[in-house]
This record gives sequence, structure tokens and C-alpha cells, in this order.
Amino acid sequence: MDPKETFYLIAQDDKTLEELIDKASRIGYESKIRGAFALEGSASVTSPKIDVTAFKENPDKYTVVDIRNASEVKEKQYFPHALNIPLPELRDRAQEIPTGKPVVIHCAGGYRSAAGSSIVEARLPKAEVLDLSEAISQFNPL
Repeated sequence: MDPKETFYLIAQDDKTLEELIDKASRIGYESKIRGAFALEGSASVTSPKIDVTAFKENPDKYTVVDIRNASEVKEKQYFPHALNIPLPELRDRAQEIPTGKPVVIHCAGGYRSAAGSSIVEARLPKAEVLDLSEAISQFNPL
């Protein structure tokens, strides 16, 4: 997402929606929210969950995409072979991501990776896209 771009938030319930709005606020995106909706009844939107243990044990079985800005990556890198595509460039550059393995999206704290995962899922619908989310805290920088 471009930092100037507006967007919608959709969650399965009001509590989750409040959490999403709070997370958007923490990264300075609250003013860009065009609308926020909680799904009613049995409707749901889900993405595959990452098995963090399997990822830790076999990181080479995944394509890792770091969506932080280049300056953040230079300061602190988590995975030696991660492809760095900053979140604002992700829509335009998603085709650069190899899709022969599950694609793991990560950022510094787990907030941007949710948006990044959604963008990659939309751009590469046949890819298995996994959001590392807040589990990034379980990894030490190199």
C-alpha cells in the first residue's frame, strides 16, 4: 500500500475490528481507513496459518519476503535469503516473488505483514501466502 492510499478493514467480529483499527493507528494509517466492517453471522475471511515450528526447522522450504523499508532491513535483518520488497512497492513488484514454495511475509512487529499478505494473496492467487505476523518476535536478528 502506498502510505497515502485509503483502505477498508474487515474483521470477523467487533473485538477483532477494534484491534485492527488500533494496529493501523500504531503505524500511522488510522486516517487512511475509509471504512471498517465486522462480518455478521457465519461469514468469515481466513488465510492459512503459519506453522512457526515447521518454518523454524526448515526455513529453506519457504520463500521469505521482508516488507520493511530498506533502511530497516539494513539496520536489522532476520532471514539471510529474504527478498526485500517494501510494503508501498508490493503491489507493483509482487510478480518478483517466486511461488514454488509457500511465501512467508514478515515485517518488524506483525502489523504491516497482515496488509502485505493480503496484497500478495490478491496479486498471486495461486501462491500459498503465510503471514508471520507477531511471531517475528520469536526470531533473533542476524
